Amino acid sequence: MDTEDMVRGALREEAGKVAVADWSAGPALAHVRRQRRARRAALGAGAVAAALVVVAGTGALLSAPSAVQAAAPAPKALLVPEGQAPEALAVQPGQQVPLGRPDWWMKLNDREVCIHDAPAYKDRSDCGGHSWSDGATQITMGYYGNPPEYRDGLYNLVYQGPGKVARMSVEMDGKASWVTVASLPGEPGFATGWFWGPPAPKSTGGSPAAFPFEGVQLAAYDAQGKLLARNTVGS
Repeated sequence: MDTEDMVRGALREEAGKVAVADWSAGPALAHVRRQRRARRAALGAGAVAAALVVVAGTGALLSAPSAVQAAAPAPKALLVPEGQAPEALAVQPGQQVPLGRPDWWMKLNDREVCIHDAPAYKDRSDCGGHSWSDGATQITMGYYGNPPEYRDGLYNLVYQGPGKVARMSVEMDGKASWVTVASLPGEPGFATGWFWGPPAPKSTGGSPAAFPFEGVQLAAYDAQGKLLARNTVGS
């Protein structure tokens, strides 16, 4: 070991014996504490921001349907027709059901309503209508004009969905009327009904696919009076 190495070793040994002064330790500890508080504050601010994002997001999500619902107009109250509803008919598949006008009749098959429109089919035994597959619960309407005078027209309602329909109603121009209901035995998943009412405005015929009605209210009820479906034509 040379002289230089001996000097360096002696200096390191003396330096290790020197204690750190209180004036230097205090500021160092305070600095460390400040750094820790800053980190905690930063973490706390981040946590609050994250919570606000979640709350704000949840609030927007929860309030959106309410806002849409509040903006939408309330459904119009259904009028109850006067008098007693006609008794619902249980008919067999393919059975001809008279519709209250000469040579007008209807028959039901599995998911099919077929109407013999007398002016269209005359003395033929054909009928026309519509069929469907499973879908959402709904009630719809078709209209058939009655020439040559067009003094009235046949309104044909079809309900698709669960439950047993006992009554149907049609409301137009502020007046509600009961509809004669017919369905297949058991739980066929649909029911139909008919009602002879005012002719279509400026009617030149009728079609179950297109008719110039708007605002007509349709409704179907079960035997206990529970509303199974309703619809406003043209809405």
